[in-house]
Amino acid sequence: MLTLKFGGTSMGSARRILDSTDIMVGRAKTDRISVVVSAVAGVSNKLQAAIDGCVAGGVSASYVSELRSIHQDICAQIKSTLADFDTQAVMAKIEENLSELDRLLTGISSFGECPSGVHCRIMGMGELMCAPIVEAVLLAKKQSVILLDSRKFIYTTGDQKEGDPDYSHCADAFADYRDGSAPMAQILLFPGFICSWISGTGAKPVMGLLGRNGSDFSAAIVGSCLGASRVEFWTDVDGIYTADPRIIKDAVLVKDMSYEEAMELSFFGSKVLHPKTLAPLAAKNIEAWSLNSHNPASRGTRIARGPFVDEKSGPVRGISCLKDCAMISVTGAGMKGRKGMASRIFSAVSNAGISVLLITQSSSEYTVSFCIRKAYAQKVQDILKAEFALEISTKLLNPIEVYDNLAIVSIIGDAMKQKRGVAGTFFDSLASRDINIKAIAQGSSERSISAVIKAEDGDMAVRVVHQFFFNTVQSIQVYAFGAGTIGGTMLDQINEQHDALLEQGIDVRVMAIANIDGMIFNADGIELDGWRDKVKADGKKTNLDEILEFVKETKPLNPIFVDCTASYDLPERYIDILKAGMNIATPNKRANSMSMDFYHKLRQTANEMHVRFLYETNVGAGLPIIDTLQNLFKSGDKLTGFNGIMSGSLSYIFGKLDEGKKFSEAVLEAKELRYTEPDPRDDLKGTDVARKALIIAREAGMEIELEDIEMRSIFPEGFSLEGTTEEFLKKLPELDSYFAEKMAALKKENKVLRMGASIKDGKVSVGMLEVGPEDPLFGVRGGENAFVFHTARYTPIPLTVRGYGAGAGVTAAGVFGDILRTVSWNVSSF
Repeated sequence: MLTLKFGGTSMGSARRILDSTDIMVGRAKTDRISVVVSAVAGVSNKLQAAIDGCVAGGVSASYVSELRSIHQDICAQIKSTLADFDTQAVMAKIEENLSELDRLLTGISSFGECPSGVHCRIMGMGELMCAPIVEAVLLAKKQSVILLDSRKFIYTTGDQKEGDPDYSHCADAFADYRDGSAPMAQILLFPGFICSWISGTGAKPVMGLLGRNGSDFSAAIVGSCLGASRVEFWTDVDGIYTADPRIIKDAVLVKDMSYEEAMELSFFGSKVLHPKTLAPLAAKNIEAWSLNSHNPASRGTRIARGPFVDEKSGPVRGISCLKDCAMISVTGAGMKGRKGMASRIFSAVSNAGISVLLITQSSSEYTVSFCIRKAYAQKVQDILKAEFALEISTKLLNPIEVYDNLAIVSIIGDAMKQKRGVAGTFFDSLASRDINIKAIAQGSSERSISAVIKAEDGDMAVRVVHQFFFNTVQSIQVYAFGAGTIGGTMLDQINEQHDALLEQGIDVRVMAIANIDGMIFNADGIELDGWRDKVKADGKKTNLDEILEFVKETKPLNPIFVDCTASYDLPERYIDILKAGMNIATPNKRANSMSMDFYHKLRQTANEMHVRFLYETNVGAGLPIIDTLQNLFKSGDKLTGFNGIMSGSLSYIFGKLDEGKKFSEAVLEAKELRYTEPDPRDDLKGTDVARKALIIAREAGMEIELEDIEMRSIFPEGFSLEGTTEEFLKKLPELDSYFAEKMAALKKENKVLRMGASIKDGKVSVGMLEVGPEDPLFGVRGGENAFVFHTARYTPIPLTVRGYGAGAGVTAAGVFGDILRTVSWNVSSF
């Protein structure tokens, strides 16, 4: 005997029912099977809506008509595929239920209430209407099938709406079908969820329900009482995953899981078989299988007697997150040494019919905290206030505290107790994303460890814990503002390197792109092939606040905002971006050259939010300047002096003067090669060099503003820089003799002329530098940059960084490198 249960999604349409019955037929070829079916998908919700609507005075007819239409449509579609399907016979059985439903709903509407017995009769009709459809399909497929009424086999006590099975009574009812004395059929078909409820000794059985996961529970009872070798639960997923696949896209399918592991996962919120479903199967060592009716070829997940050892999967089998929780804390000096305090707390809660999810107590006995469903928080607080009124009034206990909007994130695995460091890795993973833990609990079996956190951090916690334990790829979510020359090149580089980075365990996904054409974003990432056309076609008005709200809603694991704009305004929003929990990478020098107050505020905010502000390309573009300096200064070194050529265009122009070129010719040549800005004055004034020098000075610990930098003009006194770009270029030859004389004088001293910045004696200056052969800047030309650092340790020979630092390719690569730094931390390996 095999027992198969098909949920609502497997009964969701004519096609789904036909596919599910194919599975039944396949199983019935080799085994006798018992089948439990749920209501058609959505019908149970509609029945509840009908009850609610009629309690409020609604009319039953519209609800009945909608349910009739749903089942008629399914029957008609099945008939069009399966000629022998007896639509008339099926609808006759369904109409019996619909007639009763109409009478019951009319009564509810008249009296304005729905007694428990009526509620059970209505809510069980979905299964009673679906089962005849499945029976007729199987008969049309020439199967030996008998439809049995679950109310004649499953008997419960306790709560009528969520009964507790009387297994002895159930076993007796199933006896004839278990030992073969009843008329045999290859397929025994049962509607799920419904049962007969006995209110007390001698009471007549009436219709009851098995409560939450009732059809699963039905299958477990049927399988247990019929002595099934295994029970198969057919849903719309391939089995049980290490985490919710809706949260973790690369969650891992678990092949085998122990009963205890599955029960723990279910208890803490995972969509796994409920403990009450597994209990009767575990008691008789009956395997439970979670299978996919949409993909019957999938192996699925087996739940059986463990433990299961799998070196690949490690000690943790699953991660769950139970949301909508609250924590109650009972605290006070009167807790210590007083016997029976815990008993009073939990007896009062239990007597109110409220389940406790998690308990934790401080070793000082000063505090007892426990978690419950948030909906019960106020009720529990009132109960405990009444229970401990005397202790609270005499100050032996503090007022009862309630912390709501919490979640319980748990890791579960039988093998956790055999592996050291599991708890440490769990807590490290949460700390890596600055997720605060309010309480911790671990069972003595060491099968589960739970942490109570803010509800808003629940999904983030699951993602980062899963990444730490299952070695899934480290993810980066990029929000790119400015997709012009540098930003566009960077996006192309990300696209080109995507597959290679995946092989290294890094998944870079671009979630948003904003440029002059507009803005696009996607929670699953943007396909970068043809991204320029997509922005033009689908781009909406760029709005930073919309992106920040998008990040707040989607809660990405490792978001980074990349500013490749030349905007003066956007850097002023960096504080908001950091506070949203995003890293920042940018070649835009504006933020780091604003006021010292803003400079410090940026770093303070990044530290508080545990995110990174990365700007390697601010000074040397593709050259490693910022990281080199930060490491030097962190190790205790001090800057004593600096000279640098920090502009590729100025390096090119002044290098050409060495070759005898006229100044005007050198400038025009650099402009034609696009080394300069469209207006070369933007380079020649030295403003950009000043910002870079300011950033270096600040990295060295100098408290300095941009206006404190001495700007030594390269132009002779009286030379006007006014006018249009064309007018300025026409006046350039006027400068040729000025620079020719300078070059001739320097040549006699075996020196050359360079344009750069200097830091000396606490002063920063920008202008022309006269350097000899002994100076590292002497040979720098042709667009090269060079940075010469004199430090306490690098003396008398300075630290020199030299190379081509400009150009879209190297600058974009520098920004890309900053992006990749956000995954520089190591994920523990299990």
